[in-house]
Amino acid sequence: MTRELQPDAGAPAGLSKVEQLKRASEGLGGMLIDEIQDLSTDHISEEAYQLLKFHGSYQQDDRDQRKERKQQQRDRAWQFMVRTKCPGGRMTAEQYLVADELADTYGNHTLRVTTRQGLQFHGIGKAQLKPLIRALNERLVTTYGACGDVSRNTMTCPVADLLPGYGLQQANGQHTGFDYQALAKQVSDRLLPDSTAYYELWLDGEQILADGTHVRVQASRNESFYGPQYLPRKHKIAIGMPHDNCVDLFTHDLALETVIDDQGVLQGFNLVAGGGLGFTNNKPETFARLGDRIGFLPPDQALVVLETATAIYRDVGDRSNRRHARLKYVLADRGVAWFQAEMARRLGSPLQPPAEVSAYAVEDHLGWQQQGDGRWMVGIWVEHGRIKDHEQHLLKSGLRAIVDQVRPEVRLTAHQNLVLTHIDDTDRPQVEVMIARYGLSTGEPSLSMLRRYAMACPALPTCGLAVAESERFLPDVVSQLEALGHGDDRVWIRMSGCPNSCSRPTTAEIGIIGRSLDLYNIYVGGSFAGTRLAQIYQTDVRGQDLAPLLSAWFKRWKQEQIGDESFGDWSYRVLLSARE
Repeated sequence: MTRELQPDAGAPAGLSKVEQLKRASEGLGGMLIDEIQDLSTDHISEEAYQLLKFHGSYQQDDRDQRKERKQQQRDRAWQFMVRTKCPGGRMTAEQYLVADELADTYGNHTLRVTTRQGLQFHGIGKAQLKPLIRALNERLVTTYGACGDVSRNTMTCPVADLLPGYGLQQANGQHTGFDYQALAKQVSDRLLPDSTAYYELWLDGEQILADGTHVRVQASRNESFYGPQYLPRKHKIAIGMPHDNCVDLFTHDLALETVIDDQGVLQGFNLVAGGGLGFTNNKPETFARLGDRIGFLPPDQALVVLETATAIYRDVGDRSNRRHARLKYVLADRGVAWFQAEMARRLGSPLQPPAEVSAYAVEDHLGWQQQGDGRWMVGIWVEHGRIKDHEQHLLKSGLRAIVDQVRPEVRLTAHQNLVLTHIDDTDRPQVEVMIARYGLSTGEPSLSMLRRYAMACPALPTCGLAVAESERFLPDVVSQLEALGHGDDRVWIRMSGCPNSCSRPTTAEIGIIGRSLDLYNIYVGGSFAGTRLAQIYQTDVRGQDLAPLLSAWFKRWKQEQIGDESFGDWSYRVLLSARE
């Protein structure tokens, strides 16, 4: 029998329905535990689904089948998406191989690299949720907190710990320096929920330690940091670098902006707060926003500062209106000065003023690069993050073969690509042969610039929030633009099936956001390095009209650009200023 949540007489007044649900959920367990264990149905209730998100899964259905099944008076074709939490996008060879196997055993034979450096499994049946999540945990990959109103996957440049110039230093023949990957893991661990409901539900009351040991957990639903209601909404944290802003650091709720001296030595971080891109169409009170620099901190204060800033959000974020519940609205409503003062009050002293940083640039880490230790890494292009085999492009099989035979580390990027690291000189020729054999791409010359920098969210048919196509449609738009002669143009084009903006379209030079089926709004004027928001320029564009419209803009850009002016800078200077 399914348990119903009982009203909490002690709950504050004015809470949204989701806030009341979290408070009464017994630490993210409640009715969810009963409903997941009930395999007489292939889905769960909406209330249980709100709790499932915290465990790293979304309930979905195949929207391509909705109309036909409704006509047949059949229920939806229910399925689940499962998302991993991989701080900094770092995975061992063994972790990647088990994920590849699980995608075939329980999913739709694909993996998807997310824009937050995790992996997603699609097409999972309700009965397969537990064995999949357990198998991931057996390889020390968790899904706990990959979704829900908690701190999500902590991001950083996937290879910052390996490359000279990222704080990596050479002394006495040894390469040492700040380990961004380690900090991302520490942040993730510190902000992981305490409740043991996750382990009770998916691991039969066990927790698997770093050495592989299984230990019984002592059941507890208390949350020492989050409290019974967790955070007002999702909370995103990143560690980014001006000279390689591959994580779009200004788009996060909180970010650490690295400050590196002329010798490449890390001096500390600027705290950035209040970024976020999601909004709601026709709701001007919701908006995209880039984060503000709050203050400078030394490296050893990173954890306490991020925890303190998160606690402010926990305590003052809007819990009555979820559309107004992100940290960006706290900054927008109360101001940077208020946030700085509140940080100072809670820390006991103010942060130092933000430090100056180097000019902004961005890398996608495709192709071969030599690591600081002399070994090699190679970035593999993954179109819109979807790892699958298709005709001559046997991406899934090729990656599996390389990882199985060479055993590199695997790093997932914020651009939905994948980097294989720690490859010895003696193994590089073998990897190169396998890349060619399976038709994998490492960038130029096999990949056009336009396609290289295109990004799309999954959208239809799996995402329940999508109102338009994205992943299935953007490759065709790019093909049309290539046929029109624009393949060599280096332009960020990002498409999202709804204004939740999972593909970060409003920091792109061109952002295409679904408004309804086959209807899009177009944003222009973002910067290539992610330091300026794009603005809406044209509304209600049909899918068939996208390529001709963009082509006309590209031609104007080439005629009117000043020097090597990027499309983003040109469109900001010409298109947006002309509109004003």
